[in-house]
Amino acid sequence: MEIIPVIDLLDGRVVRGIAGRRDEYRPVRSSLCGSADPSVVLRAFHEMLGLHSCYIADLDALQGGQLNRCVLAELSRFPVQLMIDRGLRSAEDVRELFELGAASAIVALECLPGLEFARRLVTEFGSDRLIISLDLKQGALLTSVNEFQQQTPFELACQLIDAGFTRMIVLDLAAVGMLSGPASLQLCLRIRERFPRVELISGGGVRSMDDLITMKNAKLSGALVASSLHDGSIGIRELEQFRDV
Repeated sequence: MEIIPVIDLLDGRVVRGIAGRRDEYRPVRSSLCGSADPSVVLRAFHEMLGLHSCYIADLDALQGGQLNRCVLAELSRFPVQLMIDRGLRSAEDVRELFELGAASAIVALECLPGLEFARRLVTEFGSDRLIISLDLKQGALLTSVNEFQQQTPFELACQLIDAGFTRMIVLDLAAVGMLSGPASLQLCLRIRERFPRVELISGGGVRSMDDLITMKNAKLSGALVASSLHDGSIGIRELEQFRDV
C-alpha cells in the first residue's frame, strides 16, 4: 500500500484541512518544514519522507475560482507523481491538468454533473490517468445531483466502476484533519470485496502507523495522509517500519 501525502492549495499556499470546513483552513504549520510554500512542502514529503506520489486539491478551482496554474506547473518539476483535483467540469479541464504535468486527474463527485459525463471522460482519456473520487461528508454522498442522491455510497461506487473507472478514492471530508481514525473503512471493504482489481485509495482521519496497517490489511492500494505527517506522529521511522510490515 502506498502512502500518499496531501497538499491542499488555497491562494497559492498549503493549508491544513479541517473537516471539510474550507472557510476555516489556514496555512499549514509543519514539523517537516517552516513554510507553507507548496514547493517546500512537496520537497519535504519527497526528500525527507521518501514519498513518490502526492494528492493535490486546488481549493480555489474547486470552489469556482482560478486554477493555481503556476504553482501546479512548478510542482510538476519534482520527481513525484501528482494526482490533482481541480473540480473537473469539462474535458478541457482534464487536458489542462495533463498539460501542466499531472500524472492523474481526479474526477470529484462533488463537481460531477452526472454519470454520462463520467463515461465520456473515461472514453476520451482512458481509465489509467483518471481517478474517480467518491466524496462523502459524515458518510453521506457529497453531491447535489439527483440521480446520485437516490443511491447509497456503495451503489454509486458500483455504478462508477461499471462506467469504466478502475481507480477510486473514497474520502470522507468530515474526517479530514480530525485524527479520528480511517472513516470509510467499512465502505472500502465492501468495494474491495466486489471489485478486487480496482485501485482503491482512502483517507481522512489517519493518525498512526496502526491505522496504516489496518488500511493495508483491508487491501487498500493507497492511504491519503496529511495532518499526521505534519504533526510528526507519522515520520520517517514509522514509514520505514511500515514498509517492513
